[in-house]
Amino acid sequence: MDEADQLSSIMAGYVTPKGLAKALGVTERTIARWHHFREGPPRVEFGRKVFYRLESVKAWLEGCEHPQARANRSERSRPSRKSRIRMSKELNKGREAPE
Repeated sequence: MDEADQLSSIMAGYVTPKGLAKALGVTERTIARWHHFREGPPRVEFGRKVFYRLESVKAWLEGCEHPQARANRSERSRPSRKSRIRMSKELNKGREAPE
């Protein structure tokens, strides 16, 4: 096994920030921002080189998972602007004093 093969086998479980950004559909800037605010997946630094371990990225993604939305959420939602205006007019009709 030559040196290039050894290096590629060592780095097989890692991805660069550029590769991670492409895989997640975000920009490299987003990856950097996540690191700055300590929101993104853990990373490995070798000098000035940065890599993300694929297993750590998968674990981080699983941690980002949110439970399924609750049923009947629409029943508790705020009425539309049009509905609020109509309700306001109806309420104000009863308050008008006869002259």
